[in-house]
Amino acid sequence: MNDNPSDETEHSGEDLWSERKAASGLTSSEHDMNDQRKDIIRQALAFDIVDIRSYTGYKGDLLVEITTMEPHVITSLKKAAEALTFETVIQKDIISLYKIFCISPSSNIYDLK
Repeated sequence: MNDNPSDETEHSGEDLWSERKAASGLTSSEHDMNDQRKDIIRQALAFDIVDIRSYTGYKGDLLVEITTMEPHVITSLKKAAEALTFETVIQKDIISLYKIFCISPSSNIYDLK
C-alpha cells in the first residue's frame, strides 16, 4: 500500500488556495451605498430585527429589505422610510415574519424589456 496519492488531479506542490482572490480584491458594484440607504439601515438597527439586506432589484432599483417578527417595528420603519423618501412595500408571510422593502428608484438604470 502506497501512502502517496495517485489521483489524476495531483498538483505540482502549489497551494490550491493561492489562486483564489480575497474579497477585497474583487471588483465592487458600480453603485456605492448612498446616504439614504445608510440612514434607513442605521434606524433599523435600533429595532428588534431578524435580518437586513441591501441589493439592486430586477429593474435596477436600489432596495433595503428589513425583516422582523414585530408588527409595530414595521409601522415605525415605514414612517422612517417614507420620511427618507423611500417607496415602501410591506409583506407578511405565514410564519409571521414581516418584511419591509424600502425602494429607492434609480433613474440611471434601464428597465428590462
